[in-house]
Amino acid sequence: MSTSDNMLNILTLFTIQEPVLDADTICEKLNFSKPTGYRYIKDLVAHGLLQRLHGGQYTFGPRISVMDYISQQSNPIIRFSVPLMLDIVEQTEFSCCLTQFYEDYCIDIHHESHRDSNLLAYGRGRPRPIYAGAAPKIILASTAPKIQKSIYQKFSNEFQASGFADNEQEFLEKLNQVKKQGYYASKGELESHLGAIAVPIIYSNKAYPIALSVVGSVKRFNLINSETIVNILSKAAKTIEEEVKKAEQK
Repeated sequence: MSTSDNMLNILTLFTIQEPVLDADTICEKLNFSKPTGYRYIKDLVAHGLLQRLHGGQYTFGPRISVMDYISQQSNPIIRFSVPLMLDIVEQTEFSCCLTQFYEDYCIDIHHESHRDSNLLAYGRGRPRPIYAGAAPKIILASTAPKIQKSIYQKFSNEFQASGFADNEQEFLEKLNQVKKQGYYASKGELESHLGAIAVPIIYSNKAYPIALSVVGSVKRFNLINSETIVNILSKAAKTIEEEVKKAEQK
């Protein structure tokens, strides 16, 4: 591998489960000699991508935070979505999320909460499973069958345990039903006390769709008119799609 590949591989070692690693562990995980591994780590620290903690341990550096801020400010999906999300929060008194598919999990790239609600355990950038919740299901329903089959093969046990689908054919059929329906509603799939309704934002045929969803307590979802929420979300998603396409044409 090239030097750049090796240095990027160091960054990918840091996870939610292992946010801090020592230099020897990094070298061992990537099969680097200590002189080589230490040199890579030193360069990453110099560029602010890693920072040294006590006892020779390392974690992400300040430059990562700057990069995340730039990403948030420059992403046109987020820029066009925020005013609409704030309006959705005001109308529904639910929290509102934008969720993206990456590799074999989902991440929320932005959310707006109703009056500082603390319902959401998953915030921006925290990976969450592709097999549970409204946002992942509506994203999967809007992707190609090849991707759907790949995800089912990886997480068939989880989809079966949740009662969503006992086999691949049933999985594909259910996703097709969700796609035709245009939204997915969940109750207690990701967290037992939470429900959600999600619609897709399909802004490009070269990128995975993004989910726009509202999240609230299951108790509240038991009392609402889901059709009204779906209409609000669908209208907002359509507006975001149109704004992104306009921006790309400029």
